[in-house]
Amino acid sequence: MLIDTFSSFLKHWDGSTSSWIEYIKQYPELFEKIRWDYERYKMDWQEFLGVLLKRNVDELKLAHSALLNALPKVEGKIREYFEAKDYNIVIYVGLENGAGWVTEFMGKPSILFGLEAIAELNWYDKLEELIAHEFGHLIHWLLRGENIEKLEDEQMFWLYTEGFAQRVEDLIIGRPWHFEEEGWFEWCEENEALLKREFLRRIKEKEPLNPFFGSWYVFFGKQFLGYYLGYKFIRWLEREYSLKEIAKLEKEEIKSKILEFLR
Repeated sequence: MLIDTFSSFLKHWDGSTSSWIEYIKQYPELFEKIRWDYERYKMDWQEFLGVLLKRNVDELKLAHSALLNALPKVEGKIREYFEAKDYNIVIYVGLENGAGWVTEFMGKPSILFGLEAIAELNWYDKLEELIAHEFGHLIHWLLRGENIEKLEDEQMFWLYTEGFAQRVEDLIIGRPWHFEEEGWFEWCEENEALLKREFLRRIKEKEPLNPFFGSWYVFFGKQFLGYYLGYKFIRWLEREYSLKEIAKLEKEEIKSKILEFLR
């Protein structure tokens, strides 16, 4: 089901944060998700209301139009590879919780697309890649029959879940990197052993793995290094398993394989 809240946003929006609150109150579960997304990191969601003032309506309309144009193309390609049904797609204006986000909504696994985050990232021409990545998470959820967000509560599993989504993006788009900058992949290839050592060290020392994944981090002078490592992990697993088998691996086996891959 497509749940497009943008017309409601336009109806309420007058350029003030209070008008955004009036809009988002029409969708209580969505409002709760946005607040929870900050609260789980011990942050006050109200401190981020100012991000709304960075965007003008024309940027949001452009993001909305581009998203609606790209969605059917990617959804059709996904169904050539996987059985995908009984999910929601939600289009909304949030507090930069993410351009794409897979979570439970209205009792079903759902993809949430934040128009303000798409505009902030200027990803109007990268939406097919973003959509394919988020469908990767959705397909993973559907194949496992398990809430992927709960699996990700243990950070080392990000290597598995983000890697799986990157691999699906690769299948659908023909390359796995919608955030790649010039020279990024080549640097990752040359420094793969370094990345593995640091990721393994952080697991052993129980240090946060966010710097490998968060879009606001720069690590070894680069961003998004965990997505490269995750993609390589899934390709490594494919020497032994099919992609659908990888999606269903037991947690303890995933842990064991992650440690083996990193060593």
